[in-house]
Amino acid sequence: MTTTTAPPPSPTTAPPSSSLPASVPAPSTAGRLSVPLPSGPEAPSHARRAAIGFLRRSWPALAEDRCDDFLLIISELVTNAVRHAPGPSTLTLTTSAGALDIAVSDCSCVPPAPRAPDLCDGTGGMGLHIAEDLGARVFTEALPEGKCVHAAFAT
Repeated sequence: MTTTTAPPPSPTTAPPSSSLPASVPAPSTAGRLSVPLPSGPEAPSHARRAAIGFLRRSWPALAEDRCDDFLLIISELVTNAVRHAPGPSTLTLTTSAGALDIAVSDCSCVPPAPRAPDLCDGTGGMGLHIAEDLGARVFTEALPEGKCVHAAFAT
């Protein structure tokens, strides 16, 4: 089940500090999308499909290449949850005046540890670096039954 609501104030989430480039317009509406994801390899594509509709509705002036950047970050964070945490995960996107928060929660309490990308064996290590290289402030929020990894953007 997918839910979309207005974002509530969140005292546990630090405000985003990374900036969107000046050429990227702010979201036109505030909103929230929360999507429970399956625990298998189909989770990243499921997350991207849900996210694209939400981003187009809440941010109609968003350039296609920037939307692609956000979808790549979503894929990377969801893939990390599938690879490193048992059970299902949840994608939550929150837009507000000038901000986007991409959040993926899972049931593992182990925080992600950035590592050197493995370009030979295909074992990953690129997701968090990609998110930061695309301008996100990446941080992890501890939850009672796991964690939530955020990639936050602000104008």
